[in-house]
Amino acid sequence: MKTKITKNDVKSAIKDDKAHIDYLKRDVNDDQKKGGKYKDINQTADEKHISKLAGDIKHDKSWISKHMS
Repeated sequence: MKTKITKNDVKSAIKDDKAHIDYLKRDVNDDQKKGGKYKDINQTADEKHISKLAGDIKHDKSWISKHMS
């Protein structure tokens, strides 16, 4: 799903993505500590999601530099 950002919400979107990354990193650490049957599957999914969010942040910052300078 592609959500369009505007000047009004771009900074909030970046802040939200950073908070989500922080949560996912803690989840990865918890998965590593607890182990379990699905540890590798869950960890890989979380890491992919972190990469996607990091890409979103990079795109948002690029948008800011083009449209808000």
